[in-house]
Amino acid sequence: MKNLVTKIIFFTVISFLFACSKSEYLEASKISVIETGLGIKSSDSPLEEDFLFFKDVSYGNNERNILDIILPKKNKLEGAVIFFHGGAFLFGSKEDLYEGDQKQIINSILNENLAVINSEYTFITDDEAEGVITSLIDGRKVIEFITQKSNLLGFPENKLILSGISAGAGIAIWNGLREESNKNIIGIFTTLAQSTYDMYKWEKIFPDFKVDILRSKYTELDDLFLKFYNNSITSENLKVLDYLNQMDKDDPPIFIYNPVYEDQVITKNNIIDFNILFHSYKHGNAIRKAATDVGLQYSGPYQETPISFIRRMIF
Repeated sequence: MKNLVTKIIFFTVISFLFACSKSEYLEASKISVIETGLGIKSSDSPLEEDFLFFKDVSYGNNERNILDIILPKKNKLEGAVIFFHGGAFLFGSKEDLYEGDQKQIINSILNENLAVINSEYTFITDDEAEGVITSLIDGRKVIEFITQKSNLLGFPENKLILSGISAGAGIAIWNGLREESNKNIIGIFTTLAQSTYDMYKWEKIFPDFKVDILRSKYTELDDLFLKFYNNSITSENLKVLDYLNQMDKDDPPIFIYNPVYEDQVITKNNIIDFNILFHSYKHGNAIRKAATDVGLQYSGPYQETPISFIRRMIF
């Protein structure tokens, strides 16, 4: 009897160890498959948690066409959130996402069993740029790339949320409202968004903002304006960039957070406050009004937290 018990214990332990080894092997095998599929090895995560991290994955031919992929290891993935950083299409980096409050949000999203895609994009000052449209199209390239890789990475291709800050918010909205790029998008989460990239329509938002008059007075604005539109300011170009004209009730729900409450673009010192010009609550109000007019669902911090919005979209 003693020998029988000993054998049972022995085989139980062996079976347990084999099961553990098999589980670990399968995990390592899956990581190897992903590395092969992406053409890049995983590296140390910049986040505190134990996540699988792929840095500087190429999604296009331009210099800044790179992104990071962060995957939770423990459970089956439910979807993915694609982030675009801020910086007025002139500066900034995906590395910004790994600092401060943004880092906390990313950790929270990953703990919801969602992948995080953190992308860079072409600046309007880059040699490859043809104005802001290049940055916006880079966003579409990211969506297409991640959709193609969703099976490899282990999440449903039709459960993607777009998110961004400032310029990145514009990339998210422009692509989230266009039929060419929003097939698999189920939500848009924005912070410090602009209401349109037809700057002439900003004149209706800010009474003290007159584009051509201020361009003649402020070299910085004129230089930005010309780079933004690639020296081609036509009605057709402006129409393409006016993404609110693309909005309809069938588009993905949108979360808007524009906390900048000042509304005077020209300060008492007679300079342009670009923070107000780009990030005012008035932009947020314009987006909400457009959504209301077409019957599109929208939300914001007064209704729910960003994580609650993301969770509601995914689940």
